[in-house]
Parts: sequence; C-alpha cells; structure tokens
Amino acid sequence: MNKKIIYALVILGVLSVAFVSCSTKTYIGRWMKWRASDILDHEKFPNHPFPASAQPFSFIEARDSRLPGLLIETKKSKAPLEKVLESSETTAFLVIKNDSLLYEGYFSGYSRESINTSFSVGKSITSLLLGKAIDDGLIQSVNDPVTAYLPELKNRDIRYEKLTLLHLLNMRSGIQFKDHDLPWGDKPKAYYHPRLRERIYELPVKTEPGSEFKYNSYNPIVIGMVLEKACGCSPAEYFEKSIWDKLGMEYTGSWSMDSDESRMMKMESGLNLHAIDFVKFGRLVLNKGKWNNEQVIPESWIGTSAVVSQENHVPEFGDEIHYEKFWWLHSKDHEHAYIISGWGHLGQYLYIFPDEGVIIVRMGKDLGNVGSWKSIFLQVVEAVK
Repeated sequence: MNKKIIYALVILGVLSVAFVSCSTKTYIGRWMKWRASDILDHEKFPNHPFPASAQPFSFIEARDSRLPGLLIETKKSKAPLEKVLESSETTAFLVIKNDSLLYEGYFSGYSRESINTSFSVGKSITSLLLGKAIDDGLIQSVNDPVTAYLPELKNRDIRYEKLTLLHLLNMRSGIQFKDHDLPWGDKPKAYYHPRLRERIYELPVKTEPGSEFKYNSYNPIVIGMVLEKACGCSPAEYFEKSIWDKLGMEYTGSWSMDSDESRMMKMESGLNLHAIDFVKFGRLVLNKGKWNNEQVIPESWIGTSAVVSQENHVPEFGDEIHYEKFWWLHSKDHEHAYIISGWGHLGQYLYIFPDEGVIIVRMGKDLGNVGSWKSIFLQVVEAVK
C-alpha cells in the first residue's frame, strides 16, 4: 500500500479516536464535536430557566392584511414578503406598531411555541441589566474601573486598572480577542469555553483601553462577572427579578451557562426566548425604559444608549452605523438615531424605529441570502406608516 495512504489512514485513525474520546465538558471537546454554532445551541448548554408570567402581556391583534403580499425588493428580485421569509431560513418575523401586532409569521418548521436563541442580541439585553444595576445602586457608574469589582485582573495586566465599564460597553476595552474560528482563536473560546471566568483571567490587554473599537465577545462576559460581584448572585437571578418578571412574558425562557460546574452566564449570546417575548425588550426600549406604569430601566440609560456622535461612529460596519452600550445605532445625519438595534449571529435582529413606533423581530437559521435585512425592515416600516 502507498505510504501516503498509510500515513493518511493513521492520522485519520488518531483523529477518530481523539474525537470519540473528547468530552464536551472540555473546550477542545466542544470545538471538535459542536463546531459551528447554530440556533439549536440552547439545547447543548445548561441554563438558568425563567418562568412564564402569571399575568402575561399580550399585544393587540391588529393584523395588516397588506403585509404578507407586500412586494419586497431583495438583492435577487422582488417578491411578496411572505415568500421572502419562506425562502430565507427565517424562523420568526414579527411587526408591532403602537402595541398592535401587525404581522406574526413562523417558518422553517418553527411556531409561536418555538424557542429562539439571541446570539449577540443578548449583549444588548446585558446593557439593560447593567443600567438597572446602576439605578439600583449596586454599581456606582459606567466610569468605574473594572478592577473595582474584579481586582485580580490587575495581576494579569496592570492596564486593567484603566479599563472602565463604559470601555467594555462600547467595545473599546483593548482586551485580546483573536477573531477567528480556529481552536486557538478567542471567538470560539468566548462561546464554548466551559470555565469562562478562568478564561477571562488569562487574557492580556493588547491596546490602550478606550483607544479603538474592536468587537469583542469577552466584554459582556466581563460585565457579567462585574454584575455577579456587585449583585451577590447570578446575573440571571438578578435579571429575572429586576427585568424578566416585570415584562409579562407569555412563555418560559432561559439564559445559557458555560457549564454545570462553573455556572457563569453566557452574557454575550445565551438568552433563549420565544419570538413574541423578544419583542417586549423592543417595547421597553421604545418606551424609554418604562413598562406600563413602572420605570423598569432608567430613562437616562435608554437615552444615553441611543446617543449618536463621531466618537461612536464605526464606518467599517456601514456609513450610518454607530455603536453605544452594546446597541447598534443607525443615523443618516450622525446626530439622530432613526434605528436602535440588536444584531445576532445567523440573522437574529431586534430593530426599533423610535420615530414610527415600530418594532421588528426577525429570527432565523441563517441570514438567508437576501442582501440586507435592514432594507427589508425599512420597506415594511414604510408600508405601515
């Protein structure tokens, strides 16, 4: 037999044994067995469950009969909205205006009873939680140094003393983040590592905190660790009593953890909900932090999260795009945010249009090759004005 074939078979055999022997309790085992992330990852991770509300809030049923057949222009062609959704790996699509549910559609085998995971929309919800903790007096200010809560970090790198919570929120931490999917990259480590606290304490600071924008999934995990210390409990427990329980959630939900042993919440990606309940975070932001008669999140926190400035402009993501406190802001004049949005992997979107009073949620298995979901959302908003 050819030596090259023998070598190839030996290597294949070694890799097969390694694959079988790898445990998903280890990082490398998860990387080998789970590989690319997908919308069913909420089934892989342990989680902190949240109950449905005893007094659920329901949007007013006011279906707009024009929307299913609304002609939508995509990068490929024009087609009715519902056809676009059916052919684009979409799982859920909802349109709300002034508390009225204008459209609710489910595709790709999903229904209203299906769980969807947030991916990075969870970062935006983490921002709301930090704002609540500041309002509750558990954290003094976004200008607090992270070492006020996690003093051990300065033993890893003295520059952590210069790192503030605002630097983390605005993706300007300077913490190392190797943005690739190979096993030594930080992108999969931030997602799959079973001991996230330990991983954070291994990380150096690579650039001066505050000096440059770099999207970094470790930042919300550090915020989660700060919340843990400040609240004296899991961030999920604090989230449940301070936000979740107040929004009239119609279904159960959960927040994924890194492992049963570590029990660190995956603040960067792990919020798992039914689509109709994701919309409620949009309503909370649209109403400037107020839910019915209760100010759940300070109005000032929502306001400062939507401030557009040259300092938070990130043109590498688009000329209109700004980033503030884990939210993506869209501004045509670089002064006023006409869209406040949360973005997640594989096309999870929470879009809030403050001027029109519209909220759109799109969730999916993939981006769906439509060109621009923002363009589709704008066409829908124009139709319901």
